[in-house]
Amino acid sequence: MPKSTKSLVPITVLEAIADYFKILSETSRLHILQCLRLGPMNVMELCEETGLGQANLSKHLKVMTQAGILSRQAKGTSAYYEITDPLVFEFCELACGQIGDRLQQQAETFLQAASLQANSSTSGKGPRSQKTRTQEQASSSRR
Repeated sequence: MPKSTKSLVPITVLEAIADYFKILSETSRLHILQCLRLGPMNVMELCEETGLGQANLSKHLKVMTQAGILSRQAKGTSAYYEITDPLVFEFCELACGQIGDRLQQQAETFLQAASLQANSSTSGKGPRSQKTRTQEQASSSRR
């Protein structure tokens, strides 16, 4: 029997959440956020820090501003961008923590496998040590 769908989040809300995460799924945008974490910057400063071309950077800034992640403030002849919701960094830190944990587990598994392989090679089961043992036996039988 299917569970009640009354407690499920409406699909329109799920779509909005997916759109938000799509914005954060682009490396250049994460780099922009990283730069803006230090404080507001104008387009030229962001170009210099990120290495992105002005047209490409402007496209990303527009998308992020429309999504409400950034705000744009005109100051003289420049426009300065800043992060409107610093909670975006909590998402990034959670993701980094998860990725770090996964990489650490993979490294431990690799080290365990390498250790097992090294132990089997030195215990006489590996082809090289078998050859060495055969040579040692032949040498001792000649004496």
